[in-house]
Amino acid sequence: MSTSITPYTDNARDEVLELWAASLPLDAITVDTLETRVLLDDNFDPETFLLARANGKLVGFVLGVYAKRLTLGDADPQGDRCWITALGVEPNEDLSNVGGRLLSEVEKRFKSLGKKECRVSSYPPGYFTPGIDTHAYKHILDLFLAHEYEVFHEALSMDASIVLFRVPEKTKEIQERLHSEGIEIRFYTRNDLVRFMAFLEKWMPSDWVRVERRNLRKIVEGGFHPEQVMLVTKGEEIIGYCQFEGSHFGPFGVSGEYQARGIGTVLLARTLERMRQEGHHDAWVMWADDVAAKVYGKFGFTETRRFALLKKTL
Repeated sequence: MSTSITPYTDNARDEVLELWAASLPLDAITVDTLETRVLLDDNFDPETFLLARANGKLVGFVLGVYAKRLTLGDADPQGDRCWITALGVEPNEDLSNVGGRLLSEVEKRFKSLGKKECRVSSYPPGYFTPGIDTHAYKHILDLFLAHEYEVFHEALSMDASIVLFRVPEKTKEIQERLHSEGIEIRFYTRNDLVRFMAFLEKWMPSDWVRVERRNLRKIVEGGFHPEQVMLVTKGEEIIGYCQFEGSHFGPFGVSGEYQARGIGTVLLARTLERMRQEGHHDAWVMWADDVAAKVYGKFGFTETRRFALLKKTL
């Protein structure tokens, strides 16, 4: 059987979407997602979005990306990282053969660009999941491990029903204590903009800053509203925040000097309360670690999926 590997082209989109759904059934995407998250990504390069064909039929793909046009801040501090955000092989094909050839070719192309480390799935502007689902896609995880990738972190996705959610009395007591210390929790207002961005840039990952810039721009267009962001203040200083988009909860964070005071617990509860008030029956978190999961668990969140994040020195 003759197998060829070539860059992505526009006339392959329908085949790619069909194969994506067949090979990654929990993470199938629409044409809108393909365009907005992949093809219109500032760093998209068709030369690292590779397609494998056997006798003309699409049997596999690998989506690789790197900082081609847009730098990625603390996610790529030396400018020598690259990412694989999706890999799929037709279920009836030999995964180790087709997937292995795709991995080898995309790594070769990354090396020619001077990249030294490849990470799987955690590309900040456009990842689909935090990593590889350790249960649903164990066969794909095994492929990467066989090609000398190593797990460096695990992430959890969590879900909760909030239709009957009420802020616990204990959480209200924590909020009252914080209030007595001069710490307030309130909705964002447009007059907070400059101070809020300064807080984010000082304390939060660069990708969170990018997400919040995007959302705050949407306020002008009516696609986002201030009550979707909760702030924590001490006097004029912003020391924490939490947000939601639809039923997606987060991200949220507190400045280093104010952690371990219960602020995150109150932020979480008050944000869930607001989500319920806006008519959401459920809340979900894409990415949490085992430590954060204990906090989420107190409010009814349970683990839905677990992901392995991988890396390899090229």
